[in-house]
Amino acid sequence: MPKLLIVVPYRDRPEHLKQFIPHLRAYFARDKRDKELEYRVLVVEQTQGLPFNLGALRNIGFCLGGDDTDYTCFHDVDYLPIWADYSWAEAPTGIVWYGAEARPIAPGRSNALVVHNLPEFFGGVILTPNDLFRRVNGFANAYWGWGEEDTDLRARFRAIGVEMQRRRGTFAALPHDHRGFGLDAKVNAIGATNAALYKARWENGTHTLRHADGLSALDFKVRDRSKIPDQSPERQADWEMVTVELKGTPSIEQLTALGATLGVQNSGPRTKPYN
Repeated sequence: MPKLLIVVPYRDRPEHLKQFIPHLRAYFARDKRDKELEYRVLVVEQTQGLPFNLGALRNIGFCLGGDDTDYTCFHDVDYLPIWADYSWAEAPTGIVWYGAEARPIAPGRSNALVVHNLPEFFGGVILTPNDLFRRVNGFANAYWGWGEEDTDLRARFRAIGVEMQRRRGTFAALPHDHRGFGLDAKVNAIGATNAALYKARWENGTHTLRHADGLSALDFKVRDRSKIPDQSPERQADWEMVTVELKGTPSIEQLTALGATLGVQNSGPRTKPYN
């Protein structure tokens, strides 16, 4: 039976992680179609200092756990499975459907929603065979702050003639502020900057950049690595927390956009900063 690696990128969402870990442990222990899957989980936490980089953290998790597994699930910490199929996938496969239709931009502070085009949505929880992920050199590491790393990965797969597949899983989506939009539901500065980067790389025919930016260009240091204990074990599985320091450098445009974005966000009441 193919072995599954689950990579969970993480920073500054302890309330989500506190729900995610026991929920996913119980989910894989209970009577369901993929209950017998052999799996391991790496929660990859980025240290403070540089802006959050979702693509790089996913690449790091893959590098640390991909050699002894067959396929990988890149799993956001704010999606809790209710019913989904994590079994082997022969092609890149999104398994989030119900629960991802519309997400609030800023719960309690705005009624605006981000509405996903579900047939095209390639985020949240994604399965991919490890050999295909290596063929496209993984995620790009260049999208700092928020946005476009998932779209870029889909473009990489399409560039080698591989299309995304879909499974209609049901998930509970945990509320949080959306990093790519303002309270008015318009794309913010960092979202626009990363969209421009994606356009320059792909819409102008420069998709060969995938060979230079990805798994082969990772630069990081592992700061800590420890087992995540199971307080009420129902099924044995390997869970680890890995804290990493990224060594890359955001562009001047990204740093400027992040400064502008945070300036707007911090002008109103907040409970936590964006990561």
